Amino acid sequence: MQKETNKMKKTPAFLVITFTVLMFAMPFVSKAQDGPDPPGGPCGDTECPFDGGVSILVTTAVGYGIMKMKKKKLEVEEDK
Repeated sequence: MQKETNKMKKTPAFLVITFTVLMFAMPFVSKAQDGPDPPGGPCGDTECPFDGGVSILVTTAVGYGIMKMKKKKLEVEEDK
């Protein structure tokens, strides 16, 4: 009687582990291959735009500079 209950407890745990591993492995196994690259480079036949992230970087730098200038001005006014 004792052996039957141990078998019954191990079987569901084994199935749960097996299905969990398969569930996480299936996306990697079924991943499709990449297609061919477009002709002419990464942007096709046209030139790539330069403004992608540069405008965000410049805007952030200007905002940071303004914040630092205001903070320094407040420190100078407090010292007087």
